Amino acid sequence: MHERHRFWQRALRLLSLGVPREASSALFGHDHSLQQETWLRSLQKEKQHIIDWHDRLTDIPFVIIDMETTGFSPEQGDEILAMAAAKTVGGVVTDAYMTLVKPEKPIPEHISALTGIEAKDVVFAPPLAEALRTFVPFIAAGVLIGYHIGHDLAFLRHALWRHYRQKWSGRFLDLQPMMTLIGHSCPTFDDALACYGIRCPRRHTADGDVEAMAKLWAILLDEFRQRGIETLHDLYAALSRC
Repeated sequence: MHERHRFWQRALRLLSLGVPREASSALFGHDHSLQQETWLRSLQKEKQHIIDWHDRLTDIPFVIIDMETTGFSPEQGDEILAMAAAKTVGGVVTDAYMTLVKPEKPIPEHISALTGIEAKDVVFAPPLAEALRTFVPFIAAGVLIGYHIGHDLAFLRHALWRHYRQKWSGRFLDLQPMMTLIGHSCPTFDDALACYGIRCPRRHTADGDVEAMAKLWAILLDEFRQRGIETLHDLYAALSRC
């Protein structure tokens, strides 16, 4: 666990959000919920205008995300325990983010066994509402990608609505259908890693899975290039035919 904590600390030190000065109170002030909501809404809209359908995949910022959760249904009370993301351009990681999240309920034993996250690890972690104020600006800078990303998006959308009454409107893509697109049947992330011999020594940790997904994404970008899939429009069109 000590090695993982050092990674998270390094990732947080690297974090450079470029937050406008006038938005700082909305991000960090506890008495400015309306400003927080307004800023999160404007941020999502502003970032989405930057990306064009005909931009080349190698020029578009893609943000790889992963969350560790206590279960599969936020509506049934399952919670986020960790959130990680990596900004990439052309398959190269340019920045990284990681945070543990302090849950409202005790962590189930089987989840601690799977993720390595125990009660003592989240004692000083931020609550979800606070963690979102840095996580959302970080991931809003590009197209989200992840393996079975629907799971992560379900928790993100639920959290944004619960704490800020906001809906996530950003573009996203799932890595699993991309594997099918290039001719590999990989129902699980482990299958995809095995397909390309990618090692993931810290599997089922948010930052460990993001690191492995970044390697997979770099490979997929090259696979797309060889198949003439060069723009975001090309990729969406190809996926729609799978």
